[in-house]
Amino acid sequence: MRPALSTGRGGQVLRPRPPAAPRRARSLAALALGLALAAAVGAWAGRLPPYAPPPPPDRFGGPLAPAPLVSRGRRVASRPPGGEVLVDGRYRTSAVWCGGHPTPAAPAWVAIEVGGGHDRLLLSFTSSGNHDWRDQVNGAPADYRIETSADSRDGADGHWRTAVSVTGNPVRARAHALDFHHQRWVRLVVTRLPEPMNPWGLFLDEIDVHDLSRGGTDGWVFLGDSITSTVFDRAPAHQPSFAEAVAARHPGYFPAMVSAGQGSLHHRDAPRLVDEVLALLPEARVVVLGFGSNDGDPAAFRADLVEAIRRVRAAGRIAIVPRIPFRPGSPVDYPARLNAVVDEVTATLGLLPGPDLYAWFRDHPEQLADGLHPDDRGAVEMSRLWAEAVAPLYPPAGAVAAR
Repeated sequence: MRPALSTGRGGQVLRPRPPAAPRRARSLAALALGLALAAAVGAWAGRLPPYAPPPPPDRFGGPLAPAPLVSRGRRVASRPPGGEVLVDGRYRTSAVWCGGHPTPAAPAWVAIEVGGGHDRLLLSFTSSGNHDWRDQVNGAPADYRIETSADSRDGADGHWRTAVSVTGNPVRARAHALDFHHQRWVRLVVTRLPEPMNPWGLFLDEIDVHDLSRGGTDGWVFLGDSITSTVFDRAPAHQPSFAEAVAARHPGYFPAMVSAGQGSLHHRDAPRLVDEVLALLPEARVVVLGFGSNDGDPAAFRADLVEAIRRVRAAGRIAIVPRIPFRPGSPVDYPARLNAVVDEVTATLGLLPGPDLYAWFRDHPEQLADGLHPDDRGAVEMSRLWAEAVAPLYPPAGAVAAR
């Protein structure tokens, strides 16, 4: 029997509506559709790792996003040959790549097959035959470019596009971010050396390539005096370095680091050096200000320290200041006077406190080779102290890094 038809206003016939699905049934149907779509997207995405959006910054600017090292042990091609030593993880050794005297017509180049799946990279090189950051005579390049290729088979053939071009490089170690979408090879091409230069020409000891595809911000520059130059050169006797120490504490992380040490650095030179670091290393998220061992005037030191911090923060970076190392045998304990300034400025400006290098070397003076510079054991301990002090910039132990 048919249901009776009802009439609305004006005698309009209203036909009965089909019964509505229960709300719970509609919700379950929507959920099932969503799961099916998610499964389809997952199948389409293949082996892409899951992505978790980074948490909001904490009061110190962390947590840092990981920038995994992806170049160690990769396939390498070079001209002149021998470029495989550049991905062996050994810095400041006699095992270096000798590139001769390159020119624009006859460049020296080294290519690394990073492989696919990376949208953005950070490439850094070191010429560790030079001690200070601004030393170049022992093999650093002046003019160079970084190229990428999607179709090269051996690092030499194929099509190459220029991602970065540099003229007049003034330092021994540098890092550059570059687009790597749908690419497989990255190549450093050196076309000119600075003057003066050693008779044998270009010497590089390592190239590190880090993956920035997931927004990596784990980039560090250690700005300081000769202590910085000595400790953070990552020589075999100074391993585990800061990067290795952080990697051991925080799985999934391996900081990209550059040592910007300059011998005899005084506080009055620090703001200018900060400007150079910010300009030459734009991907360095954390800037360590490790000077003071050559200084003695607390008021002047404070003024330049605060200005250096201001410039770092104005550039959107994180500034960290360690306590100045103890110096045994000095008639006046200048580090103690200046560390009172470090403590006050760190607290006033809300900085993450750096390691207490004063207390460590006061208690371990035998780890100072000459009463000022750490020996090999002291360098390793400094890197360990740094890794411990900056742990708040990384996820807690056991947490999974966002990829």
